[in-house]
Amino acid sequence: MVHPGPRSRTRDLLRELYGPGKSRYEQQSDPHLIATRDPFEPDPARTDATLDDLATHLNRPAEHYARPLHRYVWHCTALTARHDRPLTDTTWAQIAARLLDAAGIAPLGDLEACRWIALRHAHDHIHLVATLARQDGRIPEMHGNWYRMRETCDRIEAELGLLPAQASRT
Repeated sequence: MVHPGPRSRTRDLLRELYGPGKSRYEQQSDPHLIATRDPFEPDPARTDATLDDLATHLNRPAEHYARPLHRYVWHCTALTARHDRPLTDTTWAQIAARLLDAAGIAPLGDLEACRWIALRHAHDHIHLVATLARQDGRIPEMHGNWYRMRETCDRIEAELGLLPAQASRT
């Protein structure tokens, strides 16, 4: 199941995702990048890079627009059912690439796609973060992306033998 939506500030979102959970139900352990647009992206959890460094890198294409973009940070949580088997970082990375392709943010093979990361801090879900500004200066085409992402989730669940999620647009 996926829950996509726009956000306003990359740094704030990264601090939230890399930081401790807000309640005892949000156990966040070992936050780390599992995939990125740039395979050499420094992981603040694994290197001396900072969250600000990562946010600056993700935001760079959005800074070149004539007027500031509003809510240009895209965040999506992809999660498995409580009783599903744990997935590896490699499997989650493949899922992230497929979902970003379906969303129109990072079509497979598109070198001008938006900058993005996939972060994992729990066994049952990942977070996708992207800036909605392509390398070539265009805004990504995302019309109808929720439906494409839902279809992609259905295929992934069937392929991996995961429990099907209830469709939800919340």
